[in-house]
Amino acid sequence: MSKKRDIILEHSELQTLVGPIQSDGQDRLAPALQSTDSGLPISIRSNRYVGVGCDLRDIARLSKTLEEGLQIGDCLVLCSAEVSITYMDVDAADALITWAAQYDNVRFCMLEQLLPQGQEHPFAQKMMQHFVNLGTPLRCVQKYPLLQDQEERFLRAGYRSVQARTLWQLWQDQSAVAPDLRLHLNKVEPFDEWEEFALFSSHYFILVAMKGSTPSPSPNNQGSLIPKYPNLICQPPVSKPRSIPVDDRVVLNALSSQAKHRRKFGAAIPFSDQTIGIHGGSGDKGRLNTTTRYQNLDLEARDAKFSNPPIDIEARVCHTITALDDRKFMLAGGRTSPDKALHECWLYCSGRWKPVENLPIPLYRHGATAVAYGTVDAGILVFGGKTTGGVVVSQWFIWREASGWEEVCSSSGKLLPRFGATIASISARRGILLGGMTEDGILCDEVWEWTIGHGKETNTTLQLKVLDSFRIAPRFGAFLAWSPVGLLIIGGISTSLIPLEEEILRLSNEAYGKVNGSTVFEPTAISIDFDGHRPLLIGHAVCASRDALLITGGGAVCFSFGSYWNITAWTLQFSAGCEPNFPVQHFAEVVVPPYNDPARELHAEDAERVSPAAQSNNMAEAVQRVRIESEADFNRLMDEGLPFVMEGLDLGECMTDWTVSELVRKISPDRLVTVHQTQDCHMNFQLKNFHYVKKPFSQFMQEVCDGSPQYLRSLNAEKAADEPARFADDFPGLSDQFHLPPQLATVARNQHSSPLRISGPVNMWLHYDVMANVLCTILGEKVLVLYPPLDAVHFKIPPGSSSSPMAVFHPDQRGSVVYPRHHIRAVLKKGDILYIPPLWLHSASPLDNLSVSINVFFRNLVSGYAAGRDVYGNRDFQAYENGRRHVEKIVKSMEGLPREIASTYLARLGEELIEKGENFRQKPD
Repeated sequence: MSKKRDIILEHSELQTLVGPIQSDGQDRLAPALQSTDSGLPISIRSNRYVGVGCDLRDIARLSKTLEEGLQIGDCLVLCSAEVSITYMDVDAADALITWAAQYDNVRFCMLEQLLPQGQEHPFAQKMMQHFVNLGTPLRCVQKYPLLQDQEERFLRAGYRSVQARTLWQLWQDQSAVAPDLRLHLNKVEPFDEWEEFALFSSHYFILVAMKGSTPSPSPNNQGSLIPKYPNLICQPPVSKPRSIPVDDRVVLNALSSQAKHRRKFGAAIPFSDQTIGIHGGSGDKGRLNTTTRYQNLDLEARDAKFSNPPIDIEARVCHTITALDDRKFMLAGGRTSPDKALHECWLYCSGRWKPVENLPIPLYRHGATAVAYGTVDAGILVFGGKTTGGVVVSQWFIWREASGWEEVCSSSGKLLPRFGATIASISARRGILLGGMTEDGILCDEVWEWTIGHGKETNTTLQLKVLDSFRIAPRFGAFLAWSPVGLLIIGGISTSLIPLEEEILRLSNEAYGKVNGSTVFEPTAISIDFDGHRPLLIGHAVCASRDALLITGGGAVCFSFGSYWNITAWTLQFSAGCEPNFPVQHFAEVVVPPYNDPARELHAEDAERVSPAAQSNNMAEAVQRVRIESEADFNRLMDEGLPFVMEGLDLGECMTDWTVSELVRKISPDRLVTVHQTQDCHMNFQLKNFHYVKKPFSQFMQEVCDGSPQYLRSLNAEKAADEPARFADDFPGLSDQFHLPPQLATVARNQHSSPLRISGPVNMWLHYDVMANVLCTILGEKVLVLYPPLDAVHFKIPPGSSSSPMAVFHPDQRGSVVYPRHHIRAVLKKGDILYIPPLWLHSASPLDNLSVSINVFFRNLVSGYAAGRDVYGNRDFQAYENGRRHVEKIVKSMEGLPREIASTYLARLGEELIEKGENFRQKPD
């Protein structure tokens, strides 16, 4: 309270608001107001404001202060507790609430957490652990986890009217948040994190309690703050859902895999009953253009039969991949940022992916399903979604291989524009659509049946009707999938947090769409047994086989509490007496490269033109090797902007004392380290063909010495995700044995980080670092190839990334380069120190099974670095990050123009940027 007082006294604007402050007549606070040690604990007083600093557990003193200092009994009182008393001892918090209820004119308003699905819910786990880590555990929520508990708490305390609602319920109530306000928020900032918003706002509530004479309103009273929503399974008016038979129980089996791929909002590829891929989506470091494949490990020649989508497809989320038949699939739409939808479509046919006609408009969060058009021509029906700029649409489109895309007009019925709806076929040309969200963020609760027909001149038409007898609570971001026990709806969000037992609903007991005559849907909860942690069915992907479903991916950013990821996959196994096509214990992740891996194409093309040895000789320039005597020598060479190797410098006792056994002894055999582990000779950061594995340091060193392709890049021992690695702090047992030589004092003064690197026989991916760095070689030999910064355009580095998907070393010849561009080649031996300038692309290939080095990153520029956290020293310069935002704004400014005109102008602007880049390069320093 004293800090608040000081802030008021330091700012005239605040003093104007609170009014004249009482003093002793000499422009000083009166003595009684300067201390809380004696008398009333009033820190500051004016005619409009009184600041009281008091222990809320001391009810007697609090009451005396307010009654004598404020005459609270004559006041209208509003008690506001914004995530505050939940940290108190529960009994003390209850006593405070009861004390406030003694005043007739009191209202108590409280914002606090709740646990609508218990502490086992993934969001609740992250939330509760977050506050434990801060040393401020949430206490009250454990005794009062539900809205009903909180209401009863206040009623018992003596309040006559108590109403509580979650923030998510308030958002859905148009009387609480006006539609025009919700729409206005879309203009403030593009937004598409609806599932995460629903998770957060479902775990927070606002409660208003009054002591007035009005009784608490009944659930059906209009104007009540508390909406009494129906159960998530809304009862059809004609008949009630039957209880599910015991033999219809399903089991959610977690796949055993060491892989822990983090991926959400990707799309499933139904290659076959025994091979499923998950493409794209978002990982812990941004959007992905890679594919994770799940298949029966008993399959032979598993890599040859199916091809993953090419990495030329731009990284995206919220796209669809739809099977036309057992051999053809189409990838359509998706987005990068929430205001940039994509319209590209790719067709998988005859073992290859090829681009086909674009969507008529860019779309993401659209619904897509296969339909049989006529007798032989299969098609894909697409509805709704968001387009560029976040505009929500209501168009229907159909794609057929013979004729491409066509807009479909509805001959009856019309849906409001919506996105995030789910759609499924129930026969060749008939299906249902349910859920979704309108442009102003309200969930849609209708269920529609659609039927494809013909209109005049053979144009495709659509008939729509609402299934009034089929009512379920709204779902957004869910999946519809056919199974042996009927049509299932899986996951998503609803008007309240979905209970575990209702995460998966059976909508029809007909299997695989064999519905005859009128469609009859009877929503029924399926009881699920699962092992391990409860999955978070948000951002997940679902793929069906005849006897099981695979659920994989998913996760969410849980407000400021951290991210939760589903790091395993599950099979939904049905005990219907049928043998599954793939045994669960043999169904696991496998790493498979895309069919047109650029590195492999380069190997094939260049092998015909020139041998790897010839390339290495003709295209490579040996790195400059120098011996320097002073810091000035180093700074002079650094100013030239080229890599160079320093020889003969003193790095400390590490050069003589470090052996494998000594490292294991001093670091500790049992110390857990996180390593990159792969089965390939090249690690590829874009394809993520490696796993992060935690293991004892002694085990890692033994496996590396035995030839295992693993790699350790040390992290900060205390705060790996937040702070850079610092060798001296992270490895105190070795810190006195390594030092930078005095000639590199510039490096030491401006040091950013100093990770320890230990590598087995595996090549590092091609990348650049934004900070300058020196690589100090202590054990082993390795080859580095370096390309100047301007060559980045030739290596397919995605925007905003610093890593290339292209391998530059020959897969079978250590240290041999296959990419035919001029480069600098450096062979590093024990004691060599390589200086790598900012933005120089480089990749390393070890010549021995084991190499050990220390990499010291430092700031060689006075300014220009991006503000904020940069754990690895490779966050791009602020100017580039700003430039990318400007590019997005330029693209958005073209949205009102016809596509041909907009693309022309953007191309011209691109040429102008390239020209200005050339001018920059030619400017004198």
